[in-house]
Amino acid sequence: MNDDYKLGYENGQTDMLLELGNKLRAMSEPLFQKLIKEQKLSADEDVRLTVLNEIRDWEEEMVEDVTDD
Repeated sequence: MNDDYKLGYENGQTDMLLELGNKLRAMSEPLFQKLIKEQKLSADEDVRLTVLNEIRDWEEEMVEDVTDD
């Protein structure tokens, strides 16, 4: 039972992190499209995209940490 609980917890962590990644991609996609189309972003959009990318990098590291255990 203990191993089942641990596996369920780890799967829940992984699912939560992957869902976060999906949300981050959904928020950053319009900014990427604008950057591709117009070749520039406003200062606010640039900061938003930078922060989203940093959070995404952290999310990917956390997924690796959870799945490596």
